[in-house]
Amino acid sequence: MSLKEPSDSLDSPRFVDAPAMQDSSVKAKATATKAIGPYRKSDIFEILAVLCYTCIPHIELLLHVWFFYNWRYLWPFAVMYWTFAYFIDVDTPYTGGTDRWRFIRDWSFWKYFRDYFSAELIKTADLDPRGNYLFGYHPHGIYCYGLLPNFITDVNNFSGLFPGIKLRMTTLDLNWSIPLWRESQMAFGVISVSAKSLKHVLTKKGPGWSTMVVVGGADEALLSYPGTNDIVIDRRKGFIKIAIQTGASLVPVFTFGENDLFWQVTDANAPSIRKIQNSLTKKMTFSLPLIWGRFGPFPRKVKIVSVVGAPIPVTKQENPSREYVAAVHKQYVDALVKLYHDHKDKYAVDRISELKIVK
Repeated sequence: MSLKEPSDSLDSPRFVDAPAMQDSSVKAKATATKAIGPYRKSDIFEILAVLCYTCIPHIELLLHVWFFYNWRYLWPFAVMYWTFAYFIDVDTPYTGGTDRWRFIRDWSFWKYFRDYFSAELIKTADLDPRGNYLFGYHPHGIYCYGLLPNFITDVNNFSGLFPGIKLRMTTLDLNWSIPLWRESQMAFGVISVSAKSLKHVLTKKGPGWSTMVVVGGADEALLSYPGTNDIVIDRRKGFIKIAIQTGASLVPVFTFGENDLFWQVTDANAPSIRKIQNSLTKKMTFSLPLIWGRFGPFPRKVKIVSVVGAPIPVTKQENPSREYVAAVHKQYVDALVKLYHDHKDKYAVDRISELKIVK
């Protein structure tokens, strides 16, 4: 499904052909190299901050291996951890999360993460702190890097731009079954993306409490490529229904630069590998992109800008009709498309294709 501006035809193909991808890659590499500029002492801290955030799952994997080889000495700690995580604290990801690890989000160290990407947070409308909001984040990209400086931490002054709004990120339930990983997720203010979890935050935590859903998910991660803006939203209506059931206003967010951080295998340059990836994604609910960036799996030094749209009010209904859900979904998509077109010429100057809803 192609989207058109009122005056321009955006009928570009579903995937850019391989030569075009190669040309854009060369251009993007040159742009990235130029953007890096002269060496600064702060560069090392910026790289460390990005590594710290990126490598959390890898560090935890090594801890699991170390723990396995030292099981006979550490089993009492395992028993205590499992008792706490899967009996005492088991409901926390579904009841609004916790702030016991808030100090991690408040580290000033994350300003270096922001500076690496020159990340910005743009506000286009006020949000009434007496209301509740369900934010939709687009596009997914590979790692959702724009979330950390703009929404998880306060290094870009989210609390100042949107006073009274208490925002929780969301993730798949699978993440809450993995030891240690569940703790790192909650340390960053993440909760379950299940309907039960979203409804709890939006109806029982009080005014200002809000959630953010990365709508495109694993399918959208496989579409990420520099210069492109493909999103998955056509059949994603669950978050719309939850907003209606809770009376929470919908807030579209588009992050420019999120897709520009990595190159990856695509339908154009490796169709057989992409078929395998698509098959695995359907079975596992998460994707395994084959990526390369500034050096190996490290992201390119590209500017990230998250633009927060105006809230879309809904009429609260416990059992909304399909027609009403579809109508609100269309209103949301139209607002997201407008948000993109209103800011693309400033924040997506080097794009090689326009915003496309692919499924």
